Amino acid sequence: MSRMDKKKNRISPERILWEIRRAFYSFRSSPVLAVLMVQCAAFIFVQSKGAGGLYLDMIPILLLITVVSWFFVSVVHGNQKIVIYTLLLLTVGTMLQSIFVKEAMLKTPELYTGKNPMAGLQMQYVIGFAGAVVAGAVYYGWKKIASIKICRLMFYLSVGISLITLVFAASVGNVKNWIRIGGLSIQTTEITKLLYVFICAGLLGTVEKPSAERIRAFYIVSAVQAAFLAVQSEYGTLLLVMLLFFTFLFLYVADIRLFAKTVAAMAVMVVMVIGAGMQLTRLQEANAWIGRLGIVRFFLAAYGKIANRFIYWLHPEKDALGLGYQLIKARESILLGGWFGTSSVTDLPVKTSDLVYPALIQRCGMIFALLVFVIFIFLWLEGIRLFIRKEDRYHQVVAAGLVCMLFYQALIIIAGSTGLCPLTGITLPFISSGGSSLLISFILTGLLTVISGNVKWKGTESEETEKFFKKSKMAAKCLDYLHHFNDHFINPNVRAAAGRLKGGGQTKRRSKGSHVRKRIYQGKH
Repeated sequence: MSRMDKKKNRISPERILWEIRRAFYSFRSSPVLAVLMVQCAAFIFVQSKGAGGLYLDMIPILLLITVVSWFFVSVVHGNQKIVIYTLLLLTVGTMLQSIFVKEAMLKTPELYTGKNPMAGLQMQYVIGFAGAVVAGAVYYGWKKIASIKICRLMFYLSVGISLITLVFAASVGNVKNWIRIGGLSIQTTEITKLLYVFICAGLLGTVEKPSAERIRAFYIVSAVQAAFLAVQSEYGTLLLVMLLFFTFLFLYVADIRLFAKTVAAMAVMVVMVIGAGMQLTRLQEANAWIGRLGIVRFFLAAYGKIANRFIYWLHPEKDALGLGYQLIKARESILLGGWFGTSSVTDLPVKTSDLVYPALIQRCGMIFALLVFVIFIFLWLEGIRLFIRKEDRYHQVVAAGLVCMLFYQALIIIAGSTGLCPLTGITLPFISSGGSSLLISFILTGLLTVISGNVKWKGTESEETEKFFKKSKMAAKCLDYLHHFNDHFINPNVRAAAGRLKGGGQTKRRSKGSHVRKRIYQGKH
């Protein structure tokens, strides 16, 4: 790039001022005005539910996020539709959470005396939007994020976060994915799943054709991520990560046979796990010694949890006061909601997070809920167009991972909460409450907006030959010692036998212990 081009692409205060002026003039004819009108008109609906005052407390922040988002997407020349769909989802989430808070105030008014009921949600919106802007700005100018070195650091960071969670996190419903820092609770799996996308992008997106070493590293990283999630009993996020794994494998590893073999191997593994679980369950019930082992008890606990999800998904009435209770209440809410909603409210468990979609159907109706699902589909389609049209492979991989993460997460929780598949404990982006999940959802949208614009750097410009898993100096010394021990202390006859086993042929001994392999050809020996 020439000096004049660099000067032209440099972000200066004058250029930022010019971009803001341009965005202001385009604001008058933009679709964001329609979004602002929808946000103001939503007050009428929320007021009919008795939560109009709480929604008014959220309106200033919601309007500020809408206006600043439009200026942000105008400055980076990003995809306007992605921002519009995100703002519409955020508006629906604000409406629904305001209604939930009002219902909680009527039920337990003493908890909200002298407090701002919407302070928590306001803080989540401010932090989430600030995180999106910061993440977008960092990605816009940080080319080194595509390097193998940063990719490796992200992997070590992900492993470290998972280990810290396993050691220090408190178990909530047999799931260990929350750690407390001061007065804040952080869901660490939200961070690790975002890091997973960038790790895979660094392995598969920085070269046009990934090497065998990078593909092996991609498999290892995915296996480690899946293992940690399984140990944490975070099966919803595990399903999400596995869907992302197969998406990356299908799109960016140009080997359909490898994809088919991986799918077949996964199917065989699932069958083996089911068979082992059934057999070990019988042995444990028979009080066999193997059933008393710690690792067997841990495996059977995880196996039983997953099996019960399928059992109570098909027949929730078998445990109407336990695991099937959530599904029974969700189905009741859907039936009561009908097409246009109802004022008869069912007390749903975890209605602000896991079962937010049945709660949306009950309060707003099936038509409104279907519109939300259609918005998610439109957002996914815009993301598909984005990574198809993007010229740089690294940005393609990142965009594909981010938009598929949003859509898969919405698909899993909507299908699970409506009874189309077993229920998993993940959130609906921008609709469910939760600081960590909302922050990551904001960051995903901010990154997609920046990627859809004119990012000045390319992830495939540097041809790196560095391996993802490097041998440490200590490992290299240990390997040298083993070679030294083999050359000077191991019996030559033992080495000869090992050579025959390794090479599949005969070896002839020469002087000083050196060997020459002599192959056996069919028909000659």
